[in-house]
Amino acid sequence: MTSLTAGQRLPLATLGLGSSFSVQVHCTLSGTDITAFGLKDGKLSDDRYMVFFNQPKSPEGALALTAQGVDTAFSVNVQTLPADITEVYFTATHDTTPVGQAGALSVTLGSATFDVKPHLKAEKAVMLVRLYRHQGEWRLATVAQGFDGGLDALVRHFGGEVAEAAAPAPATPAVAPPPAAAPVNLKKERQRVLLEKAEREQPQLVSLIKAASVSLEKRGLGEAQYRVNLVLDISGSMYDEYRSGSVQALAERALALAARLDDDGEVEVYLFGLKAHRQGALSLGNVGGFVARMDIKLEGGTHYSPVMTMVRDDARQAGHRLPTLVLFITDGGTSNRPAVVKQMMDAAHEPIFWKFMGIEAGRVDFDFLEKLDDLKGRRVDNADFFRVPAPIRIPDGELFELLVNELDSWQRDAKQQGILR
Repeated sequence: MTSLTAGQRLPLATLGLGSSFSVQVHCTLSGTDITAFGLKDGKLSDDRYMVFFNQPKSPEGALALTAQGVDTAFSVNVQTLPADITEVYFTATHDTTPVGQAGALSVTLGSATFDVKPHLKAEKAVMLVRLYRHQGEWRLATVAQGFDGGLDALVRHFGGEVAEAAAPAPATPAVAPPPAAAPVNLKKERQRVLLEKAEREQPQLVSLIKAASVSLEKRGLGEAQYRVNLVLDISGSMYDEYRSGSVQALAERALALAARLDDDGEVEVYLFGLKAHRQGALSLGNVGGFVARMDIKLEGGTHYSPVMTMVRDDARQAGHRLPTLVLFITDGGTSNRPAVVKQMMDAAHEPIFWKFMGIEAGRVDFDFLEKLDDLKGRRVDNADFFRVPAPIRIPDGELFELLVNELDSWQRDAKQQGILR
């Protein structure tokens, strides 16, 4: 087996490859997406040549995804690729973690292997290798370069850049050339994939995702991107809400928002009573019966501050890849109010918006949450509060309107203050 080094360029024939061969990517970092991009003059001008798990082959089958997982494989037939596909990049991207944190990352073509891992640092999107046409033959270039910005930077690199110099137009063309295809927006592509996955696996969520979209569009947030956190009260007084299925319904609506806001379509779930707990990620793959599987042990108190600390710490650990929308569900006030006030004051400097939802069951005093909503002296107003009666029967459209209320004004103010880019 031949070992390749970064920056090499060599004909495919020297690797013992003909016109049809396999490209294999070995990556041990869970959650990494391996994608092949067929480009025309450096641009992804036709999204049918973005080959990945939801679009496993190009129109004529010259690029095809044949295996997925730790070992991902593509079949390639350069002879049947259209003439205007001048190069093919194989890439690895991860939503939250630098790809270099993989225990192993390598690409194998024929008798040669390229170990990518030693060349990586903090990149979340990496161009692994490149196939390209050169003087009538196909060649391989070992790249191992990427972007700290992940998918955003990859979109700009493959689809968002303007050519430095336009080719001179013919003096009198007999037929007007067809308009160039719009560059592919990978964020929208991921959201399309999530909606199609919901249609296949969780069809009951499709109407919720569309309702969430309507509320976001109304507030000019159709292109917004956020991580979504769901923070659930597990104090003893919440028993009826868990038993009735109301909390499961809220989890599904949080996931519908995430399918529109976050390109990974997941919700990080937290629990709080006397203590704070991480409950893992809610996704389209596990949403059915998610709350029942948590097997919650209700606790005899309500403390906001520990779970707020946990949420803020995790957002920092994620590198504030996206701003965070926290859906904070409770049916009562908190002990140690001064600590919570300090949390809100400090968090006003961070890209986190707190949406507090109070469930009115019996005689509940939400004066403290109303105070947090109107807290003076913050750098920006980073919170909103609303209440709903128990049992929770609020129409979905109205609930989504409440869940995104003030998110647009916070986003505008946070950008003005330099909290958001």
